[in-house]
Amino acid sequence: MSTHKRQLSENQALRELVAGFPRKPGQLNALLEGDAELVRIDTQTVLAITTDTIVEEIESGLYADPFLIGWMTITSNLSDLAAVGADPLGILLIQHLPLNLGSSFLQRLQEGISKACRNSHVYVLGGDTNQSSSLQMGAAAIGLIQDEKIILRKGYKPGDRLFISGLMGKGGAFAFARFFTEQAPHSIPFCPEPRLEEGKLIRRYGSSCIDTSDGFFPAICNLIEINNHGIELHQNLDLIVDKRSMVFAKTVNIPPWFLLAGPHGEFELVFTIPDKETEQFVQAANAMNWYPQCIGRIIEDPVFKYCKEQKLKQLDVFRIADLYLTGGGNPEAYL
Repeated sequence: MSTHKRQLSENQALRELVAGFPRKPGQLNALLEGDAELVRIDTQTVLAITTDTIVEEIESGLYADPFLIGWMTITSNLSDLAAVGADPLGILLIQHLPLNLGSSFLQRLQEGISKACRNSHVYVLGGDTNQSSSLQMGAAAIGLIQDEKIILRKGYKPGDRLFISGLMGKGGAFAFARFFTEQAPHSIPFCPEPRLEEGKLIRRYGSSCIDTSDGFFPAICNLIEINNHGIELHQNLDLIVDKRSMVFAKTVNIPPWFLLAGPHGEFELVFTIPDKETEQFVQAANAMNWYPQCIGRIIEDPVFKYCKEQKLKQLDVFRIADLYLTGGGNPEAYL
């Protein structure tokens, strides 16, 4: 196996940032190993906690519609619980609101929050509301896992099968349309739903799981970095892009795989299932009218390969996933 281990620049920075922080003894995940933090409460109960803000998405103009801002404040956090297969207990909501926000904007914002909670049968337990010079939104989601089985980003092994919970590209298409085209926001619909029930099933059978909040390639890079084993897709990258995003890519004359690059994703799940569990997992998924797609397998060397013209090609996904950060967070420089 190759001894060279790639790391995402964002992960390197995060490790340096929190290097002096104490970690709770007995916490079930190390830094970056899970979408949510897992703390064992007793022999049968694990507490799952996560927090996420969407300040950057608001400031950049990516999220401008107040309903979507409210919806994504909830969804971004619940998606992290889905990736560890936790049953949501509730949400703590953070709203920093400017005085000049406007009543209609505020009404739509709260409607987005309320409908996202109702859609996932989750309650706002409390939180913090303050005045601010700009709109800042965030939340913390709390969930429970009430058996001994847990799933993290870390855990897959060579031979495991790689799955996606749904087709990719929606988040990338939405972001591209917002930043680089004159198309109206509703022309690229984006209102993802957290894969909570699917995440619980994945936890029963799976060996690793991550959500695609930052895009498919960043998710893949995180899995490779943490597990130090690679991924081989047995199909062309374009085949995992959903049809609407594929049409959009052709309309704006970009390769469809570009929509997989991040840094904005579709909040699906990328996960692995041990080969011996695959058949039973697929049967259980189909029984709940869910049809996840097996797109590849885990290989020994920590690289990414995909199939093109019936040949395996190696792609430097780490360089692609780092481009937004190395471009200073500027969409034009990234493109």
